[in-house]
Amino acid sequence: MTEHQVGHTSTLVIDEKRNNRMLGVDVWYPAHTKPEDAVTRYELLPGVSFPSATAFENAPLASGKFPLLVWSHGRTGLRFNYSQLCEAIAASGFVVVSSDHPGDTLTDWMTGQNVDDETNDKQRLGDVSFIADCAIGARSELMSGLASIVDANNMFIGGHSYGGLTALIATTGIHGVPAEKRFKAAIGAQAYTRILPAELIAAVPVPVLLLVGLGDITTSPATDAEPAWEILSKSSLPHRRLNLPYGGHQACSDFALYIELAPGVEGVPQLVLDYLKSIAADSPTGFETTWRTTLSEQIEEIKVFLSAHM
Repeated sequence: MTEHQVGHTSTLVIDEKRNNRMLGVDVWYPAHTKPEDAVTRYELLPGVSFPSATAFENAPLASGKFPLLVWSHGRTGLRFNYSQLCEAIAASGFVVVSSDHPGDTLTDWMTGQNVDDETNDKQRLGDVSFIADCAIGARSELMSGLASIVDANNMFIGGHSYGGLTALIATTGIHGVPAEKRFKAAIGAQAYTRILPAELIAAVPVPVLLLVGLGDITTSPATDAEPAWEILSKSSLPHRRLNLPYGGHQACSDFALYIELAPGVEGVPQLVLDYLKSIAADSPTGFETTWRTTLSEQIEEIKVFLSAHM
C-alpha cells in the first residue's frame, strides 16, 4: 500500500436543509507537502494545542482519486480526538473527514446542552450524510478542489463508541431516517451497541469491522461486543473482529497522548487535568506503555479491512 504525505484542514459547514446546522469539520488527505508547509497543530482549548507528527496544514492536494472514510466521534467527544488514527489512514491513501456532532460533544455535556438519544441518532445520521455530500461536492465544498480527488464510488464510515453505533445505524437507518446507501463498509471501534435491537444489527447490509478492547469497562465486551458479534458472525457478509488485549475504551483515540503531554503544556485547566486523570483511571493497567502498539494494530486492521472492500 502506497504511503502518502498528509495534509490537514479545518473548516465550518452549514446544512441549510437542517435549520442551518453548523458543523466543525476536520479533513485529512493525501498531499504534496513542501518544506515551508506549516505542521498542523490541534487546539484542544484556546491557547492549549499540540503538534501533529505527520500532517501539514492546508498542504496541496495529491493527484489521483482516493476513497473516503467518514469518521464519527464518541459521546462527549470532538472531531479531532482521533488525529493519529485519521492521519495514518490518510497516509495510506484515503480522504478522512470527521465532524463534530452538536448536541453530543464534550462542550455540550459540560454546559448541559446535550440532547436525548433519539435526537442524537437523527442528528448524527444527518451529519454523516451531509459530510459525505460535502466531500464529493454535492452540497458544499470542504476544501477547494477536494471533491475532485474523492472517489465517490468508494465511501466508508467508521466511528468510536457512540460513533461506532452511528456507523452501524447509518447503513440501516433508524427513527424514520433512511439508510445511507453509499457506505460500502462500516467500522465500530469500541462501539456502543447494547441499545440497538438485534434485528437492526442483523439487518446491517455491509461488512463490519469491530475493534474490541478487552480492557474496556465503558463499552465492555460482555455488554457491547459479544452480543453484536453473536449476530454479525451468523451473517454471510465478511464481517471481521479484532480483539485488543491491552485496549481500553479510548484505545483508538488520542487521549493516551493527551495524558502524556498535558503535564508539560502550560495553561491546561485543572478541570481538563482531572478529566484526563479519570480517563487514565478507567484505562487498563499498563496502558501507558502499550497504547501505541494497540493503536497501530487498529490502524493496520482498518487499512486491510477497507482495502478488501474497495
